[in-house]
Amino acid sequence: MAAVSTHYFSLRNRGSWDSRRDALRGRVAEALRVLAAVAAEDADYAKTQNGRGFSKSDQEGHALSKLSVEQALGDELLTMKVLGMGRRYSRQASTISQLSLL
Repeated sequence: MAAVSTHYFSLRNRGSWDSRRDALRGRVAEALRVLAAVAAEDADYAKTQNGRGFSKSDQEGHALSKLSVEQALGDELLTMKVLGMGRRYSRQASTISQLSLL
């Protein structure tokens, strides 16, 4: 079997990095929407246990919810925090959005 040059491989798959970056941008935008919805319901900053908003250990969610997509993507640690908290609070955000339709 002949050796395959990595140069040709990278030219053939050039578009894949752009599609991955666009997918990440979409995931971060969705996570920021989740955080914004949860932050809007957390007026008391977890002072009372009412099942709404961020937990006491996740109070940085308020600050993260105010980030733009570009700010979140600018730092890898911020990106990971936004995606992680967005995943953690996605169920609560979907419940909030369903209740707002009633």
